[in-house]
Parts: sequence; structure tokens; C-alpha cells
Amino acid sequence: MKKQFAVANLASVILKISCTVVFLLASVPVVAAQEIIDNETNEIEVTEGVHLFTGLGCNVIAVVGPEGVLLIDNGHASDSEYLQKLIAELDTGPVQIVINTHFHFDHIGGNEALAKKGAVIVAHKNGRLRMQEEWGFPESLGLDMPSVPSYPEVALPKLTFTAPSMVHFGGQEIEVHHFPSAHSDADLVVYLRNANVLHTGDLYLSNGFPLTDSFHGGTIDGTIAAIGELIGLIDDTTRVVPGHGPISNRQELQTFRQMLEVSRDRIAALIADGKTLEEVIAADTTAGLYTRGECWIRGESFVRSVYADLARALPQL
Repeated sequence: MKKQFAVANLASVILKISCTVVFLLASVPVVAAQEIIDNETNEIEVTEGVHLFTGLGCNVIAVVGPEGVLLIDNGHASDSEYLQKLIAELDTGPVQIVINTHFHFDHIGGNEALAKKGAVIVAHKNGRLRMQEEWGFPESLGLDMPSVPSYPEVALPKLTFTAPSMVHFGGQEIEVHHFPSAHSDADLVVYLRNANVLHTGDLYLSNGFPLTDSFHGGTIDGTIAAIGELIGLIDDTTRVVPGHGPISNRQELQTFRQMLEVSRDRIAALIADGKTLEEVIAADTTAGLYTRGECWIRGESFVRSVYADLARALPQL
């Protein structure tokens, strides 16, 4: 059943917001352990008034209208200048609103530069809190990356959601959903109802296995449940834009959910049998589950993240 929404003309409120801030650069690292295979920059018109930019660290959607541009995510900090060049080529006016699907650096690296030019950053409440902290993935996940510094005030969201909301922009009714304890505790999924386009953030990747950020409130069960709700929200004609990977659809989203369920069950069974992390990795629990070619994130990193999540519920281990 579709959620009921507290509808407010958020865009008109956002456009009235102004603030004076000090611009401070913060270096954001690039993940060395992740094999970036979607790094070719392309601009795709998904439907009239909705554009997708790829190869900027994540999938970035631009909704264009007479008000200007609304962005969903914005990629790496190192690609921010190029993203703004691509947006300028649309010749539709400045970026007014930026929705962060979550706080990971490959999705919000352009916050600073965009905010400095007047855009208002929007995120879940937990996303803002996470951006104010220095953080890093633990060594147990096998990711070779330095810690991410806290973000300066200019880069932080000025409006935060805690409940389902709607933005009116570019002739679109833009539904903003929060799914707790999924990829993280700060995930927003954005559904452009008129265009029938869904941006999932990193709840869904069409080019391989995801990561469960259990160290920031994420769970594999929450991810599976959230994907199930999204399947019920959309239809067979919906264009599904994942956090990473090619444009997808409802059927592929269903296949992804099944892949997560099988992986979860295999790993849980081994944990219940007393297997260590190393033994679970050696069991190759992801074998045969992803068959579409090269994965963006290594299967082992996915297994490590699920193990970290599931093993928390078994203190005897």
C-alpha cells in the first residue's frame, strides 16, 4: 500500500531561504578498494525535464523547470566543477535545491560548491548529523580508504526530513521517502511521480552487490524490506535510477531483492553454525547470484558488511 504524504510546497519555502556562510574546503577521499566501473560521464534525458548524469561518482538526477534545477545527489567533490558545467549546458537556470539521498561522500561531494552558489541542501535529519562527524569504514570491511572528515557548515543540509514529504518543482510532484535501518540510517529515496522515475540512492545498485553500512545504522533486513516497499510503490513502466549502475526497472529490482535474500540466508546459516568471518568469506556465499558482469563493489566487501550486521545479533559469537 502506498504511503500517505504530508504535502507541502517545500520548494517555495526553500527558495525564500538565504544565509551567509563561510566557505571552507574539505578534502574527501576516493575509495581505493572499490572498483569504479561506471566512470564514463554521460548525460541522458530520462524523460522530458529529467536528466541523468553518470560517471561523477554516483548517478545524479537533474529536474529542470522554470524555477531552475533540482538535483538528486551530486557525486564526488573532484567532479563538482564539471557537474556544474554540464548543468549550465542545459541552459535552465541555477541549481535551487539539492536532495542528498544519504551522507556518503560519493553522493554529496558537490554540496559545498553548490551551496556557495545559492542552492539549498536537503537531507534526512540523520544525514546532517553524520556529515558533522568524522567517520570511516572499519578495517573489517576490507575497504582501503582513509577517514572522511566532518563537513563545513556551508555543505550541511539546511532543511531536513524526518517524515515522508513532497517537493513541488519543475511541474513534478517529488515524493521523498525515508527507510530507516536500510543502507544506512539516513537514506532518502526520491520518486518523481509525474515522470514515473525513481532514484533509489544506494538502497539499490544495478551493477553488483551493495554495502550495508551497519556502522551507521544500516541493516540487510532493513534493506530487503525497503526494496520490497519500493517494488510496491512503482509499476512495470517506472524508470529506476540506482545509486550506481545503468537505469533499471521494477523486474530487476525484484531480482536484486531476491539476490539479497539468498545472500542473507546463506550468511546467517553459517553464522548460526559458528563460522568465523574468514570461514564465511571462504564459503563463497555470493556464488552464482550476480551474473550481469563486473561488479562495482567486490562480493567479499558485501559479505563482510552483511556479516558485521548479522553477527551483532549473536553476542555469544
